[in-house]
Order: sequence, then structure tokens, then C-alpha cells
Amino acid sequence: MTHEMDLTELQELRKQFNLIDEKLDKQRIINEEILRESMTSKLSRVEKWYQNRFRTSAIAAPIAGVVFLTQFADQGFPYWGFCLLIIATGILEVILNRRAYKALNIGNLPSMSMTEATEHIARHKQLRMMANRILALPLIALNVWTILIASDFAWNLQVIAITVFAMGFTVALGITQQRANKKRLDEVLNQIKTLRG
Repeated sequence: MTHEMDLTELQELRKQFNLIDEKLDKQRIINEEILRESMTSKLSRVEKWYQNRFRTSAIAAPIAGVVFLTQFADQGFPYWGFCLLIIATGILEVILNRRAYKALNIGNLPSMSMTEATEHIARHKQLRMMANRILALPLIALNVWTILIASDFAWNLQVIAITVFAMGFTVALGITQQRANKKRLDEVLNQIKTLRG
């Protein structure tokens, strides 16, 4: 009788253990799905940022440069030089952004091993930092030149203040977006680590 009871209790414990095991498997699958969705969301935001940068650099900068060039070409170097600098900076930015974007390999990142993902993200960060350093000089020159043109090469404090404020806001927004992208990529790396565990 005791032996039968032990066997019945053992079978009941087995059933409960199997039930707990099934629930844990379901929970693990749900957690993996949540992590994958979160990764996809973060990576799509980084992707969107790059697409906007490509549009701005490859389309808007050359168009703005050509428009300015056609309107101000006869007014001398201060104007057409500014236009050429806009076009050159746009082209340079496209090249540098393409390199950083390709290094990230955003489409394959979620399926990579932890080592591969870490290498791609580290290479991306390195290229992103290099791009920022290379672009700093032409962007500073463009900002100063914009202020000079906006103030008509005269000391107009109001125009200078408004232009500096607008440019400062734009630069601060750009820095904030790049930091947000860096944070997203770090979070994706942690999620890959959790998934590959």
C-alpha cells in the first residue's frame, strides 16, 4: 500500500514538474519574442536615422548648393564658394555615413553571434567617431560662412544671434540623436547576449 502511494505521489510530482517545465519553456519563448521585437524596434530607429541622413546629405545638400550657386554665382567667391562647400560637405557626409552603415550590417545584426555583433558595433562606433571628426571642420566652416552670409558680411548682432541659436539647436539635436543611436546599439548588444546566453 505504501509502495503504491509512493508511486502515485511520484507520478503526480512528475506531472507537476512537466507542467512547470512547459510553463518555463513558454515563458522563455515569450521572453525571446519580446527581446527580438525590442531589437527590431531599436534597429529600425537606427536604420531610419541613417536613411534620413542619406536623404539630407545626398539630395538636400546638393540641391541647396546648386540653388544657391545659380542665384549667387555672379556675386563672387563668398557666395559660390559657400555653395561648393555645401555640395562637397554633403558628398563627404554620404561617403562617411555609408561606411559606418555598412560596417554595422544592421539587417544581419540580430542573427549574429555575440562576438560578431560586438565586432560590427565596435567598428560602427569607430567609423561614426571618425566621421564626426572629419566632418567637424567643414561643418564649422559652413556654420561661420552661414552666419556671415545671413548678416550680409556686416556686424548685425540680431541676425548673428538668431543664426547661432538655430545652428546650435540643430547641432545639439544631432548629438542627441547620435547618442540615442549609440545607446540603442548597446541595448541591442545586451539583448543579443541574453538571447545567446
